[in-house]
Amino acid sequence: MGHWLTRGLVVRLIVFVAVVVVVATLSITPPGHEIHTSGATALKTQVVESYNTPLYATRQAQPSQSLDAIRCELWLLRNSSAAGCSDRVSLAAAYFPQLAQSPMTLYIPWSPCALTSSPSRGFNVEYRPSRRTVAIHCFTASPWLTIFETHNLGVVAEPQLALLLVSTQSIPAGQIDVVQDDRTELLLHDDNGYEVPLGTATIS
Repeated sequence: MGHWLTRGLVVRLIVFVAVVVVVATLSITPPGHEIHTSGATALKTQVVESYNTPLYATRQAQPSQSLDAIRCELWLLRNSSAAGCSDRVSLAAAYFPQLAQSPMTLYIPWSPCALTSSPSRGFNVEYRPSRRTVAIHCFTASPWLTIFETHNLGVVAEPQLALLLVSTQSIPAGQIDVVQDDRTELLLHDDNGYEVPLGTATIS
């Protein structure tokens, strides 16, 4: 009897350990990685936040190579009844005063998908010549099981806008589309993601 009891305990222990290993493996969050599309060109970027005047995504502002045009549109978003924009000096003082107009730069009003430094999330930007599209790839790594994650229920804060500065050095002149591609990486594969249009712009 003692011999079989010992064998039964060993079997149960092995099964228990196997279950723990499987659950732990499926709960591991893999490191996030950049998205690279065949034939696409990686673009240099910089994210600039607005500290003096908080901006919120009431609607999508169009990307532009003109910083003055971006400031004007952001002002109109907050002053929808106004007939026109305020003067350039006032706009520059109110919206991203730390920035000056730069050549070969596309300014994209954007709610950043990854501002905090984390190995499981981030973004990269590419130009797809076949579709004349600038794609902002937002990637997030997630475990198969989320039993150890906690979620705070309640009111979700409205996304705050920043400016994404994208180098246009590798983009030919003409009209382009700008999209955001959201993807989640699981332990064994990535999901297909989905694209959200952010507007159009003309590259000079």
